Amino acid sequence: MDDPAPESGNFRRVKHTNQLETYFYPGLFMDDHMNYTWKDVDIGHVQVKVHGRHGSESATYAETGQVVWPASVVLSHYLLQHSHLVQSRSVLELGAGVGLPGLVAAKLTKEPSAVVLTDHTEVILELLQKNTEANFTGDTDGPKAALLNWGADLEEFKKTHGTFDLILGADIIYWTEQEGMAEPLFQTVSTLLSKKADAMFVLCHHNRSAQMSKSIRDIAGKFNLLCAEVTKEDLPAACSDILSNVSLQLLTFTAKDVDTII
Repeated sequence: MDDPAPESGNFRRVKHTNQLETYFYPGLFMDDHMNYTWKDVDIGHVQVKVHGRHGSESATYAETGQVVWPASVVLSHYLLQHSHLVQSRSVLELGAGVGLPGLVAAKLTKEPSAVVLTDHTEVILELLQKNTEANFTGDTDGPKAALLNWGADLEEFKKTHGTFDLILGADIIYWTEQEGMAEPLFQTVSTLLSKKADAMFVLCHHNRSAQMSKSIRDIAGKFNLLCAEVTKEDLPAACSDILSNVSLQLLTFTAKDVDTII
Protein backbone atom coordinates (compact mmCIF):
# COMPACT_ATOMS: atom_id res chain seq x y z
CA MET A 1 0.00 0.00 0.00
CA ASP A 2 1.27 3.45 -0.85
CA ASP A 3 2.03 5.81 2.00
CA PRO A 4 -0.33 8.73 2.51
CA ALA A 5 0.45 12.09 0.97
CA PRO A 6 3.84 13.52 2.04
CA GLU A 7 4.29 16.57 4.19
CA SER A 8 3.28 19.22 1.69
CA GLY A 9 0.28 21.31 0.77
CA ASN A 10 -2.62 20.62 3.11
CA PHE A 11 -1.03 17.66 4.90
CA ARG A 12 1.28 17.56 7.91
CA ARG A 13 3.26 14.69 9.39
CA VAL A 14 3.32 14.10 13.15
CA LYS A 15 5.56 11.59 14.92
CA HIS A 16 4.06 10.36 18.19
CA THR A 17 5.94 9.17 21.26
CA ASN A 18 5.57 5.57 20.02
CA GLN A 19 7.36 6.65 16.79
CA LEU A 20 4.22 6.06 14.74
CA GLU A 21 4.02 8.55 11.89
CA THR A 22 0.54 9.92 11.33
CA TYR A 23 -0.60 12.12 8.50
CA PHE A 24 -3.50 14.46 9.10
CA TYR A 25 -5.43 17.28 7.50
CA PRO A 26 -5.27 20.36 9.75
CA GLY A 27 -8.47 21.83 8.33
CA LEU A 28 -10.42 18.99 9.91
CA PHE A 29 -10.60 20.87 13.20
CA MET A 30 -10.60 24.49 12.05
CA ASP A 31 -13.82 26.46 12.22
CA ASP A 32 -14.06 29.14 9.54
CA HIS A 33 -17.61 30.10 10.51
CA MET A 34 -19.34 28.27 7.69
CA ASN A 35 -23.12 28.51 7.56
CA TYR A 36 -25.69 25.88 6.79
CA THR A 37 -26.77 26.04 3.16
CA TRP A 38 -28.57 23.84 0.66
CA LYS A 39 -26.52 22.38 -2.17
CA ASP A 40 -27.33 20.01 -5.02
CA VAL A 41 -24.65 17.32 -5.13
CA ASP A 42 -24.48 15.44 -8.43
CA ILE A 43 -23.33 11.83 -8.32
CA GLY A 44 -23.48 10.95 -11.99
CA HIS A 45 -27.16 11.11 -12.96
CA VAL A 46 -28.23 11.05 -9.31
CA GLN A 47 -28.81 14.44 -7.73
CA VAL A 48 -28.99 14.76 -3.94
CA LYS A 49 -30.09 17.84 -2.05
CA VAL A 50 -27.80 18.29 0.95
CA HIS A 51 -28.27 20.69 3.83
CA GLY A 52 -24.99 21.19 5.68
CA ARG A 53 -21.78 23.18 5.81
CA HIS A 54 -20.39 23.78 2.33
CA GLY A 55 -17.62 25.76 0.74
CA SER A 56 -14.70 24.33 2.71
CA GLU A 57 -13.32 21.13 4.14
CA SER A 58 -12.93 22.83 7.50
CA ALA A 59 -14.97 22.03 10.57
CA THR A 60 -14.61 21.79 14.28
CA TYR A 61 -14.56 18.24 15.60
CA ALA A 62 -18.20 18.54 16.70
CA GLU A 63 -19.15 19.66 13.18
CA THR A 64 -17.47 16.90 11.15
CA GLY A 65 -20.87 15.27 10.63
CA GLN A 66 -22.19 18.41 8.94
CA VAL A 67 -19.77 18.45 6.00
CA VAL A 68 -19.70 16.57 2.68
CA TRP A 69 -16.25 14.94 2.90
CA PRO A 70 -14.33 13.60 -0.14
CA ALA A 71 -14.68 10.01 1.10
CA SER A 72 -18.47 10.27 1.02
CA VAL A 73 -18.36 11.50 -2.59
CA VAL A 74 -16.08 8.63 -3.64
CA LEU A 75 -18.22 6.06 -1.84
CA SER A 76 -21.34 7.50 -3.49
CA HIS A 77 -19.78 7.21 -6.95
CA TYR A 78 -18.73 3.65 -6.11
CA LEU A 79 -22.35 2.79 -5.32
CA LEU A 80 -23.45 4.32 -8.62
CA GLN A 81 -20.80 2.30 -10.43
CA HIS A 82 -21.91 -0.88 -8.62
CA SER A 83 -25.63 -0.22 -8.26
CA HIS A 84 -26.33 -3.96 -7.97
CA LEU A 85 -25.00 -3.70 -4.42
CA VAL A 86 -28.12 -1.81 -3.31
CA GLN A 87 -30.82 -3.47 -5.42
CA SER A 88 -33.40 -5.33 -3.31
CA ARG A 89 -31.14 -5.08 -0.29
CA SER A 90 -31.36 -3.53 3.14
CA VAL A 91 -28.77 -0.77 3.60
CA LEU A 92 -27.33 0.85 6.73
CA GLU A 93 -25.08 3.91 6.79
CA LEU A 94 -22.97 4.37 9.92
CA GLY A 95 -21.76 7.80 11.03
CA ALA A 96 -23.85 9.17 8.19
CA GLY A 97 -23.41 12.89 8.87
CA VAL A 98 -25.33 14.64 6.09
CA GLY A 99 -26.07 11.20 4.65
CA LEU A 100 -24.80 11.49 1.08
CA PRO A 101 -23.89 7.80 0.42
CA GLY A 102 -27.05 6.55 2.13
CA LEU A 103 -29.23 8.97 0.18
CA VAL A 104 -27.57 7.91 -3.08
CA ALA A 105 -28.20 4.27 -2.16
CA ALA A 106 -31.84 5.08 -1.46
CA LYS A 107 -32.18 6.77 -4.85
CA LEU A 108 -30.62 3.81 -6.64
CA THR A 109 -32.97 1.22 -5.16
CA LYS A 110 -36.65 0.55 -5.74
CA GLU A 111 -37.05 0.26 -1.96
CA PRO A 112 -35.65 3.45 -0.40
CA SER A 113 -37.47 2.65 2.84
CA ALA A 114 -35.05 -0.29 3.26
CA VAL A 115 -32.24 2.23 3.86
CA VAL A 116 -31.43 3.44 7.39
CA LEU A 117 -29.11 6.41 7.99
CA THR A 118 -27.56 6.60 11.47
CA ASP A 119 -25.46 8.89 13.60
CA HIS A 120 -24.91 9.27 17.32
CA THR A 121 -26.15 12.81 18.07
CA GLU A 122 -29.56 14.45 18.00
CA VAL A 123 -28.15 17.41 16.04
CA ILE A 124 -27.00 15.19 13.19
CA LEU A 125 -30.20 13.14 13.36
CA GLU A 126 -32.21 16.31 12.74
CA LEU A 127 -29.95 17.11 9.79
CA LEU A 128 -30.42 13.60 8.39
CA GLN A 129 -34.19 13.87 8.70
CA LYS A 130 -34.17 17.22 6.92
CA ASN A 131 -32.07 15.84 4.07
CA THR A 132 -34.23 12.73 3.82
CA GLU A 133 -37.42 14.79 3.60
CA ALA A 134 -35.90 17.07 0.95
CA ASN A 135 -34.97 14.14 -1.29
CA PHE A 136 -38.03 11.95 -0.83
CA THR A 137 -41.32 13.77 -1.03
CA GLY A 138 -44.90 12.92 -1.89
CA ASP A 139 -45.98 9.30 -1.80
CA THR A 140 -42.47 7.87 -1.85
CA ASP A 141 -41.40 6.22 1.39
CA GLY A 142 -37.88 7.47 1.95
CA PRO A 143 -35.04 6.13 4.07
CA LYS A 144 -35.20 6.29 7.85
CA ALA A 145 -32.93 8.25 10.18
CA ALA A 146 -32.03 6.70 13.53
CA LEU A 147 -29.69 7.21 16.46
CA LEU A 148 -26.98 4.60 16.86
CA ASN A 149 -24.00 4.58 19.20
CA TRP A 150 -21.51 1.99 18.02
CA GLY A 151 -21.29 -0.96 20.34
CA ALA A 152 -24.28 0.15 22.44
CA ASP A 153 -27.78 -1.37 22.54
CA LEU A 154 -27.15 -3.27 19.32
CA GLU A 155 -29.65 -6.04 20.01
CA GLU A 156 -32.35 -3.45 20.65
CA PHE A 157 -31.45 -1.68 17.40
CA LYS A 158 -31.57 -5.02 15.59
CA LYS A 159 -35.03 -5.76 16.99
CA THR A 160 -36.28 -2.45 15.60
CA HIS A 161 -34.48 -2.32 12.25
CA GLY A 162 -33.28 -5.86 11.56
CA THR A 163 -29.94 -6.74 9.98
CA PHE A 164 -28.51 -5.30 6.78
CA ASP A 165 -27.17 -6.72 3.54
CA LEU A 166 -25.01 -3.68 2.89
CA ILE A 167 -23.40 -1.42 5.50
CA LEU A 168 -21.70 1.82 4.48
CA GLY A 169 -19.15 4.06 6.17
CA ALA A 170 -17.39 7.17 4.81
CA ASP A 171 -14.44 8.62 6.72
CA ILE A 172 -15.67 7.39 10.08
CA ILE A 173 -12.26 6.32 11.47
CA TYR A 174 -9.66 9.07 11.75
CA TRP A 175 -6.47 7.68 13.32
CA THR A 176 -4.78 4.37 13.91
CA GLU A 177 -4.74 5.05 17.65
CA GLN A 178 -8.51 5.38 17.64
CA GLU A 179 -9.06 1.74 18.59
CA GLY A 180 -11.53 2.97 21.20
CA MET A 181 -13.74 3.87 18.26
CA ALA A 182 -12.68 1.18 15.77
CA GLU A 183 -13.54 -1.79 17.96
CA PRO A 184 -17.13 -0.61 18.65
CA LEU A 185 -17.46 0.10 14.92
CA PHE A 186 -16.58 -3.44 13.90
CA GLN A 187 -18.59 -4.90 16.75
CA THR A 188 -21.55 -2.99 15.34
CA VAL A 189 -20.87 -4.20 11.80
CA SER A 190 -20.48 -7.80 12.95
CA THR A 191 -23.77 -7.66 14.86
CA LEU A 192 -25.86 -5.87 12.24
CA LEU A 193 -24.52 -7.45 9.04
CA SER A 194 -26.97 -10.01 7.66
CA LYS A 195 -26.03 -13.66 7.17
CA LYS A 196 -26.56 -13.55 3.41
CA ALA A 197 -23.64 -14.85 1.38
CA ASP A 198 -23.06 -11.50 -0.31
CA ALA A 199 -23.58 -9.25 2.73
CA MET A 200 -20.86 -6.61 2.88
CA PHE A 201 -19.51 -3.59 4.76
CA VAL A 202 -17.96 -0.96 2.48
CA LEU A 203 -15.66 1.60 4.12
CA CYS A 204 -14.08 4.56 2.34
CA HIS A 205 -11.62 6.39 4.54
CA HIS A 206 -8.89 8.99 4.42
CA ASN A 207 -5.70 7.02 5.00
CA ARG A 208 -4.14 9.41 7.50
CA SER A 209 -1.61 6.96 8.96
CA ALA A 210 1.05 4.72 7.45
CA GLN A 211 -0.16 1.94 9.78
CA MET A 212 -3.87 2.63 9.49
CA SER A 213 -4.76 -0.07 6.98
CA LYS A 214 -3.08 -2.83 9.00
CA SER A 215 -4.76 -1.70 12.22
CA ILE A 216 -8.17 -1.68 10.55
CA ARG A 217 -7.64 -5.19 9.17
CA ASP A 218 -6.44 -6.49 12.53
CA ILE A 219 -9.38 -5.03 14.44
CA ALA A 220 -11.88 -6.26 11.85
CA GLY A 221 -10.37 -9.73 12.14
CA LYS A 222 -11.19 -9.80 15.85
CA PHE A 223 -14.84 -9.65 14.82
CA ASN A 224 -14.62 -12.38 12.19
CA LEU A 225 -14.54 -9.97 9.25
CA LEU A 226 -12.36 -10.41 6.16
CA CYS A 227 -10.99 -7.25 4.57
CA ALA A 228 -10.23 -6.65 0.90
CA GLU A 229 -9.05 -3.45 -0.75
CA VAL A 230 -10.62 -2.09 -3.92
CA THR A 231 -7.73 -1.38 -6.27
CA LYS A 232 -7.08 2.14 -7.48
CA GLU A 233 -7.93 1.00 -11.01
CA ASP A 234 -11.40 -0.03 -9.84
CA LEU A 235 -12.16 3.23 -8.05
CA PRO A 236 -14.61 5.53 -9.85
CA ALA A 237 -12.99 7.46 -12.71
CA ALA A 238 -15.35 10.34 -11.95
CA CYS A 239 -13.41 10.85 -8.70
CA SER A 240 -9.96 11.14 -10.26
CA ASP A 241 -9.53 14.76 -9.14
CA ILE A 242 -10.39 13.88 -5.54
CA LEU A 243 -8.19 10.79 -5.57
CA SER A 244 -5.23 12.74 -6.92
CA ASN A 245 -5.39 15.17 -4.00
CA VAL A 246 -6.54 13.06 -1.05
CA SER A 247 -5.19 9.67 0.03
CA LEU A 248 -8.41 7.67 0.12
CA GLN A 249 -8.77 3.93 0.48
CA LEU A 250 -11.89 1.87 -0.19
CA LEU A 251 -12.17 -1.40 1.73
CA THR A 252 -14.80 -4.14 1.74
CA PHE A 253 -15.50 -6.47 4.66
CA THR A 254 -17.35 -9.78 4.60
CA ALA A 255 -18.06 -12.28 7.35
CA LYS A 256 -15.93 -15.41 7.47
CA ASP A 257 -16.68 -18.88 8.83
CA VAL A 258 -20.43 -18.37 9.14
CA ASP A 259 -23.43 -20.30 7.89
CA THR A 260 -24.75 -18.12 5.09
CA ILE A 261 -28.19 -17.95 3.55
CA ILE A 262 -29.04 -16.95 0.01
